[in-house]
Amino acid sequence: MGVFALRYANQFLREENAFTERVNVITFCLMLINFTLIILKITQSVELHSAVLVLGCVIGFYLFKIGIIKILGSVLKVKDLSKLAVFFSMLFDRALGFILFPLVVVLYFFLFEVSSLILAISFVLFLTLQLMKFFWVWKLGTNSFGLHRFYIFLYLCTLEIFPLLILAKGVLY
Repeated sequence: MGVFALRYANQFLREENAFTERVNVITFCLMLINFTLIILKITQSVELHSAVLVLGCVIGFYLFKIGIIKILGSVLKVKDLSKLAVFFSMLFDRALGFILFPLVVVLYFFLFEVSSLILAISFVLFLTLQLMKFFWVWKLGTNSFGLHRFYIFLYLCTLEIFPLLILAKGVLY
């Protein structure tokens, strides 16, 4: 619900306890596995070596992204803001991983060949949630924290859009 309403996202962010930490870990693992399986289906790779390599790259991407945000927050002395940036960025990605789970199950275990349809649906869901993430980051950054629009644009380009372009180039070409 935090993806669709700011009130629920703030409530989830405030309630840091063992249950929310378990939910964060489980949804993060689910997101990593689902993204890896979709990339493997797009590239049509079936070897264990390539699956481990893709999983490592996905894990590395998210750890690098979180690390860059934390480092920038430390350097610019806005650690609270960097914590919120990591939370909202990962919130949308984990929600996408959760939503994609039934589609990935159908993608790999359905009796008939429906890969192109499921991949198209997954792509539309991915674009929708990415646009929602961009909207919420823009809205929260300008209205709640008073950040200049240029800085939000730089963040979106460097840590959200640019890696997606590199992934698309690597997977599709």
